[in-house]
Amino acid sequence: MKTTLALIFLLFGTISFSQTKISGIVRDIETKEPLPGASIFAPQTTNGGATDENGLFAFTLIQGQTQVIISYIGYESVIVPASSFTANDKPNVVYLSPAVNNLKEVVVRKITAKQREKYMEIFKREFIGMGKIAEKTKILNPEVLQFDMNKENTLLIVTADSPIQMINEKTGYLISYDLVYFESKVLPEEHNQKLTTYFGYPFFKDIVAEKKLDAKEVAKTRLKCYKGSTMHFIRSMYHSTMEADGFTVKKFIRELNPEYPSQDSINRMWERFRRKKGPIPHLPIKYKIVYEDAYCKEHQLVFERFGKKYFYFTDFLSILYRRAKEESKYVEYYHQIATDFQTSQLKLLEDSPVEIYANGNYADTERLASFGYMGWKKMGEMLPFDYLPETVVAK
Repeated sequence: MKTTLALIFLLFGTISFSQTKISGIVRDIETKEPLPGASIFAPQTTNGGATDENGLFAFTLIQGQTQVIISYIGYESVIVPASSFTANDKPNVVYLSPAVNNLKEVVVRKITAKQREKYMEIFKREFIGMGKIAEKTKILNPEVLQFDMNKENTLLIVTADSPIQMINEKTGYLISYDLVYFESKVLPEEHNQKLTTYFGYPFFKDIVAEKKLDAKEVAKTRLKCYKGSTMHFIRSMYHSTMEADGFTVKKFIRELNPEYPSQDSINRMWERFRRKKGPIPHLPIKYKIVYEDAYCKEHQLVFERFGKKYFYFTDFLSILYRRAKEESKYVEYYHQIATDFQTSQLKLLEDSPVEIYANGNYADTERLASFGYMGWKKMGEMLPFDYLPETVVAK
């Protein structure tokens, strides 16, 4: 299934809001008939529902929920800006188009059962994660996943015919993930490190009561996932509580090591090694890390304009979260030295500010890249943006 940004809307004026009820009707673009049971939700929240027998929907958006995803089996999903909904008596009409068979667009090579198993393990590791909490996540419909590896075995592309259904009883969530893209590539120029990028729209359903889970244990697990997370950090910046919440931030730059050989030289060294005519190549560090002397304060990273808050920095940010350790699996996997804090890095992929919201969300989510411990945490430990740790502590 392909998610499209195109949408057809009947608009009668727009409004901006921090919290408001939205409503409308979902119809087939060709027949104009209503679509009962269509899914509608705010991405990465527990906030959503379905259209009734007449194709009607209504629910409330809170601050930071800037988009609504509307989907229906056999139709293309639609992404609707929250500001597009009107506030008058005439209903907002969202039209969905029948899904197009994309098999002609993408040629997927046939793979063996053994290859599929191998690619599935890569996908689980890079998408769900390897931590003790993440590994409890189960994919309920693995048959919707399609895998394609290039001939060089350096690029894995994963697509899904319908939303991926995942359950994790440790975090107490059932997650429906509308996958837009997933790519995991090997970077020969970076000592064969992996770069994984994925994007999609998750919807969370709390299953604590339904599955009769231990509410206190689930609350502890969620709080553990939250502490030191990207969501936690963005909220801390928004509310100017970064230091009080346990975050220490410094800017740094990466300078190319002048002693690092060219790619042609590296290729020649590996070729000599493969022919057993040379030693195993031992390369110097490619980049030197240069930190600024002073720690960053919120006012150096966040500014306000017309009632909105924006996050901006150049080069890289190094983020230390002082109130939790890195998981032993992370330390072992990356051959790190165990510390009493978590270390992460952030980089803006475009040189322009990013709007941030009180709930820990931020606009243009594909523009902020995370590395280190934040980057290691994947979907298996992700929380919805309407998660509130205060209510957990109160219990």
